[in-house]
Amino acid sequence: MNILEKRKDSGDELLKGRFIRKVLSKTSRDLDQATFKKMKERGFKSNDFFDGRVFSVSDLELTYEHFAKHRFVDMRTRETKGIRKKKKSHPVHNRIIWGHFNNVVRELAYGFTEEVKNELSKIGDEYE
Repeated sequence: MNILEKRKDSGDELLKGRFIRKVLSKTSRDLDQATFKKMKERGFKSNDFFDGRVFSVSDLELTYEHFAKHRFVDMRTRETKGIRKKKKSHPVHNRIIWGHFNNVVRELAYGFTEEVKNELSKIGDEYE
């Protein structure tokens, strides 16, 4: 492999990295808005409930940190002392997360086209 081929390969890797960060950053913003909206619709009012969510995007990873109560309000049943109890569930976690996850998988699998490569190479470091 000569030097020109190596440069082309490393350039493609940089564009892939930019594309992944772009997709994950957009997804983190969409997740934040969707969960916030759903929590408001479901009547949650305490500030600590809304402030306990943190989204961070690194090179190849989207991390979502939240309180355990965000997960528990999503559950339909809970088990206490061996007795399964039904409770009202508020879909502020799983449904939203998995819906966006499927979109991310689709975008990463099929969205890195030649047109996107050209756009990302023109834009430069806007997404870094």
